[in-house]
Amino acid sequence: MSDFIDQTYKRVEQIIDYNNLNIKSFEDRIEVSNNSIGTAIRRKASFKSNVLNKIINSFPDVNPTWLLTGKGSMILNDITREPESDYKNQKLQYQIKEHLIELLLEDNEVRSVLSNQVKSIIN
Repeated sequence: MSDFIDQTYKRVEQIIDYNNLNIKSFEDRIEVSNNSIGTAIRRKASFKSNVLNKIINSFPDVNPTWLLTGKGSMILNDITREPESDYKNQKLQYQIKEHLIELLLEDNEVRSVLSNQVKSIIN
């Protein structure tokens, strides 16, 4: 795959630092096995899509486009630090969907990989 996946470990480190977490508490929060994130970071390895999805779901204020590609800002907007409400959650979900659609539309390689995955699920 292209370079943007190879740099996700750096962005995951930034999310951990931004949220004042240690690796263990981050792993607990996204519900992955102990030391899986720490090992990936030490090895400078890319993350599988299920781990990236867990990060996006556990940290809804993180910009998914930034997480995957490094483009844009890490945080979608400042309202995510305010107390949650239905309106804010809906707005964040909309923004996440918009960013993911942007990512899919601008990167042919990602679009191709996802298309192949969908085809294999259907078959």
